[in-house]
Amino acid sequence: MTDTDFTWTVPVELQLPCGLTRRFLNAYDALDFLDAEWPTRRGDAYARAIRLCRIALRSPRATELARAAFIAAGEETGMRQCYDLRRQPSFRPSGRAVA
Repeated sequence: MTDTDFTWTVPVELQLPCGLTRRFLNAYDALDFLDAEWPTRRGDAYARAIRLCRIALRSPRATELARAAFIAAGEETGMRQCYDLRRQPSFRPSGRAVA
């Protein structure tokens, strides 16, 4: 399996308790953060996120479930998901003619 097998369709950006924003691209990034840097290691959503991220590393079918569980764990801990539309790719025409 490659990284693309468990990469999320949309990355998750969480605002950390210190005020910084951190971007997670896949279940591996999320699991590493949950294991090593998570501010509280308790709660139903935290346990679910750990479990689903581990499953997603073995089964690409679980990647989006792991993403949703990771977002829920962040909300349980008080970390909000960031939505910075300027950082999202845009496929709208720029209005300039292309020669």
